[in-house]
Amino acid sequence: MSKSTLTVRGSKDIVQKVMLDKNEIFADVLNGFIFNGEQVIKPDMLADTNTTSYYKANGEIHGQDRDVAKLLTIGDKKVVILLVGIENQTRPDKHMPARVMNYDAAAYRYQLTKSKTLYPVLTLVVYYGKEAWNYSRNLLGNIELQKLPKEMRKLISDYEIKAFYRISDLSAPELDQRFKSAFFCLAEYFIQTNAGEEYHPSAKKLSVEDIMLLLDMMNSLSGTHAYDELIKELKEKDKNEVTTMTEVLPQFIQVKIDRAKKENTEEVTKDHLVNILNTTNLTPDKAMDLLGIPEADRPMYKELLKKTGDYHD
Repeated sequence: MSKSTLTVRGSKDIVQKVMLDKNEIFADVLNGFIFNGEQVIKPDMLADTNTTSYYKANGEIHGQDRDVAKLLTIGDKKVVILLVGIENQTRPDKHMPARVMNYDAAAYRYQLTKSKTLYPVLTLVVYYGKEAWNYSRNLLGNIELQKLPKEMRKLISDYEIKAFYRISDLSAPELDQRFKSAFFCLAEYFIQTNAGEEYHPSAKKLSVEDIMLLLDMMNSLSGTHAYDELIKELKEKDKNEVTTMTEVLPQFIQVKIDRAKKENTEEVTKDHLVNILNTTNLTPDKAMDLLGIPEADRPMYKELLKKTGDYHD
């Protein structure tokens, strides 16, 4: 008897799913990227659907999971006209066309088990990374075909990622025009930090709940735990309270600065220094200015940062 194994999603994947799984934010992403900000897709047109599909390989059952997916419906009877998925990428992936093809094929295969009538499947790839995506977005662009006879090459079916969106390609005016939800702040964060700038959030009104989801997503996509402490503080507030990132973020950084000055031990100060470096684009010296670290002590802190991989000359 063959053994069965299921892929278990990591906490990073779950965090990314939770924010975009909100219909208001999912609809905002579709409207922003596909319709240039026109409010074509309404949140009540979206319905939840299964994001996991299964396949058998080497005698084992494996699970593959989209980041997030929704059914797009129309009319009072909620007739399904499209399955749309969103895949988040923080770094270029040569095999992304094959991955998208696999997700889409699984969705079509599932439909065939339920009905003879198929609705289309669309996958958006949202790329948050700083480096250029230099891989082909077509399947055949990443496959070695030169050894095949020319007569056979033209018979190989291609697959293209048509809905590919790079966050850093958006200008500030485009961003403001396209997005209305907390996704605006997420895109703003990566546009600024990818450009090597200090993050200065816009004063967009958001609920405390959405700000926590946003900070979780920023932690996840940047690969840090920089905002864990702020998320913990916000959990003490009413989740429906409306505020802005411009209000909560400076207060958070000032609290860390005050705490570091008060506690004043090398290890604690280093931890606060790392946290400030992870939540801003300040240089180590500028961050140490904020913390009031004397010039004579700075070489020691730079050495401590080097040992933990948080600073390079």
